[in-house]
Amino acid sequence: MNDRAKTFRGGYKFINFEGQPKDILEEAAIPRQVAIPLRQGFGGEGNCLVEPGQKVRAGQIISSNEDNVSSPVHASISGVVKEVKRVNYFKRDCLMVYIDGDGSGDYQRIAAAASKWEALAPEELEKLIYLSGVSALDREGIPTRFHSSVIHPEEVENIIVHGVGSEPYNISPQVLLQGRNMLNLIEGLKILHKIMPMAAVCLALSSRRKKILEEINKLAVNLNWLEVYSLEPKYPQGYDEMLVPTILRQRFPYGYSAANIGTVILNLQAVVQVYEAVAEGKPLLERTVALCGPAFKEPMHLKVRIGTPLKDIVAPRIRDGIIPRFVLNGLLTGWELKDLSLPVDKVYSQIIAVPENPEREFLAFLRPGLRRDSYSRTFLAKCLPGVKKTCTTNKHGEERPCISCNYCEEACPVGIIPHLLYKYVKGNIIDETLMNLRIFDCIECGLCSYVCPSKIPLARYIKEGQEKLSIQGCDRNQCILPYFDNLKGIEGYRGAKEL
Repeated sequence: MNDRAKTFRGGYKFINFEGQPKDILEEAAIPRQVAIPLRQGFGGEGNCLVEPGQKVRAGQIISSNEDNVSSPVHASISGVVKEVKRVNYFKRDCLMVYIDGDGSGDYQRIAAAASKWEALAPEELEKLIYLSGVSALDREGIPTRFHSSVIHPEEVENIIVHGVGSEPYNISPQVLLQGRNMLNLIEGLKILHKIMPMAAVCLALSSRRKKILEEINKLAVNLNWLEVYSLEPKYPQGYDEMLVPTILRQRFPYGYSAANIGTVILNLQAVVQVYEAVAEGKPLLERTVALCGPAFKEPMHLKVRIGTPLKDIVAPRIRDGIIPRFVLNGLLTGWELKDLSLPVDKVYSQIIAVPENPEREFLAFLRPGLRRDSYSRTFLAKCLPGVKKTCTTNKHGEERPCISCNYCEEACPVGIIPHLLYKYVKGNIIDETLMNLRIFDCIECGLCSYVCPSKIPLARYIKEGQEKLSIQGCDRNQCILPYFDNLKGIEGYRGAKEL
C-alpha cells in the first residue's frame, strides 16, 4: 500500500457533523408486510413470477428476465402475496409485489452454493451471484454472462472496491466489516478475481480508517493481484467519476459509466454479499442501513429486510418534538423521502434525518456560527474543527447576486466554472459557449451550490443549461465521445437507463 493518501483537486472535507451513526448494529424485526419493487438496483424490470394469493418463501425468486439487462428479485419474507400493482417509485413506473408475512425468519438458500467455492468454475460463480440478486448492486451492477451488466466479465480491466465515506454522513466500514465480515470481504475479492482474472483489483479506504487499513494489509499480504489504497475522505471522493481518475489516473466519460471504460466499482457491503451468495447460498434479502442525522434519538446501523416500509424503522427512532426531513443516501444530492410507506430496497445505504427549520433568524449575520459549517471562514466553527456542527433545513439566507468569490470554481472536483455557467444560463445564452466551458463534465455532486455564499442553486442552473442544449440538438456525446476510442457496452448502457 502507498502510505500517502491519494486525492484530487477541489472537493471539500465534511468534518464532525452532529448525528454520525454509532458503530452499533441492530437487527430489525421481521416485518409483517413488505412491498418489493421489481426494479431495484441496476438494470430493468424483470417478469413477475407470482400472483395474488400465492404462497412464497423468503429467498424465492419472484421476478427475473434473462432477455434484458437485469437481475432476479426475491421475496424477502415468507407469506402470501397480497397484491401486485404498478406504482410510481422514485419517478419511475414500477411493478410492486406486496407480501403479508407469517413471521418466520428462515429463508430458501440458493442451490449449488459451496463453502469450498474455489472448486467451482467461473461460470458457476457467476450464476450464483446472478441468482442471488447481488449482481444488481451498485451503480452499474456486477458483470456476469447472464446480462446483469452492460459489459461481460472478460471485458473488465479494473475492479475498484471502496469504503471512502466522503459524505457529511456515512455508513461505517467498522460495522460492515465486523465479526467475520473482514475475512468475507477478502474472500469476496478472491471470487471477483476468479471471475474476472484479467482485471486489476483495487481496494480503497478512507485514510481516517487506519486500523482497518492495517488489518486489510495483513490479510492481503500474499495477494499480489490486490492493491490497497488510502484515500482522503474529501467529498465527492466516493463518486465513480472521482475514484477512476484518483486511483487509475484515467479520464472518466462523464455522463456514462465506469463500466463503459471496463471498470467495475463496488462498495464494501456488495463484496461481502458476493461471498455470502457464493459460499453460503444467501440471496439478497436484507441491507445494512445507517440511520444518520441529528433528528434521530440514537443514530446507528440497522440490518433490515428489503421491502420493509420506512415508517417501521424511522418513526419510532425520531426525537420527541422534532419534525424531520428524510433524505436517502446523500445529504447534498440524495432523494427526499416524503412518503414513509416506501420500502427499503437494494440501493439503500443511509437514511438521513435532519430537523425542519423554516424560520428566519433575526440578525443571523451577527452571530458567531459556532456550530455551522462553512466553506469560507465566515463562521467561528471553521476555526474550531473539534466542535460538532449541526445540520437543519434552514438555508440561513435567501438567494443573492453572485459576488464572483470563486469558491465554486475552487471546490469543483472536475474543474469547471459553475458561476460562469450560471450567468450564461440565467441570461438564457444557450449556445456552443456552454459546451466549450465543459458544462457536460458536471457530475451533479452539488458542491458548488453548497459552498456558494450567495445561496445560488448553481447545480440546478447547470442542469437546466444541459437540458436546454439537448433540446437544441447539442448533447454530451459531442463533448465526451471524441476523447474515447472505444467505450464498451454503450448501447446496452443506454438501453438499461431507458428501461
